[in-house]
Amino acid sequence: MATRSGDPAKAGDESRVLVGGNFLDALSEDDRARLFAVGRTRTVEPGEEVARQGSRGDSLFVLTEGELAVLRSLPGDREKLLFRAKPGTVLGEIAVLDRGARSASLKATHRSTLREVALAAFEAVTLYGGESGCRILRTVAASVHERLEATRRMAGVPRPARPSDGALRWTAASPGALAVLEQIPAFEGLGARDWSAMLPRLGVAYVQRGADLVLPESPGAVIVLRGALSPWDENGPEVSVPVAGPGAFVDYAAALGLAAEPRRWRARSPTRLLRLDPALFAPESESASRLLYALSRSLATTLRRATGLAMHFRMAWVRPAVTA
Repeated sequence: MATRSGDPAKAGDESRVLVGGNFLDALSEDDRARLFAVGRTRTVEPGEEVARQGSRGDSLFVLTEGELAVLRSLPGDREKLLFRAKPGTVLGEIAVLDRGARSASLKATHRSTLREVALAAFEAVTLYGGESGCRILRTVAASVHERLEATRRMAGVPRPARPSDGALRWTAASPGALAVLEQIPAFEGLGARDWSAMLPRLGVAYVQRGADLVLPESPGAVIVLRGALSPWDENGPEVSVPVAGPGAFVDYAAALGLAAEPRRWRARSPTRLLRLDPALFAPESESASRLLYALSRSLATTLRRATGLAMHFRMAWVRPAVTA
């Protein structure tokens, strides 16, 4: 950690590099053009602040040239360098998705060019952009997922070594399950038509307090409907991942087309889970864009909380730079 200075490249106690893929490379040329068409080009000089921690997150940024320092303010007028963003990185999307304040500041370390996309424009192109909007949302969600997994890797979290206490028994969901989802902010974009189309493709399972389960158990996205699950390994609770409460996605690999990575959970209380058929997230599904947005918002909230834990335990979603 270091005292604030005019040169953000010198902030922090060690040099770090970003973990994860290139957001722009993951988009097709057409999808990239679609996203950029609703934004505006912004050029910043070295030392110039792009966004300030604690401010309202009313836009996201895609860095196209240069470099930005991502800085986290700490008590005592100090700040920590989280990472240096390179061209192709998407930034500021967490506050846009979960409607929270910005969790870090962005400052240019070199003359940089970025594309700034306002919240309303982002929602328009993703929620109402058809299959292209679905692909953009899926890429955003995958980017957030990568940061979450990087946080877990930094903590050295082991893979689960033994099976669940028993197979989950999935039964048809009732309209009451949808009534619960309707109260959760991440799902506020879905309407009556979406709920009706979803109902036949939903399943509900009950988990007793203290029971262990490993997800994914079967294909489909899984959400906590009631109760809470703690991420668990052979040594106890994982400190790098927050408890999953109502509305949290605890399995979503199939929805994003990712390889399944088994994770162990323990029920902290009597818990009900909701499983969504992966077909609901397919581009041709009428509800796909709104469900992907709900997933993105849920992951953003989890990442914000996980990053807070990471800072508390002196971790981050980045790797130390390799020195000769």
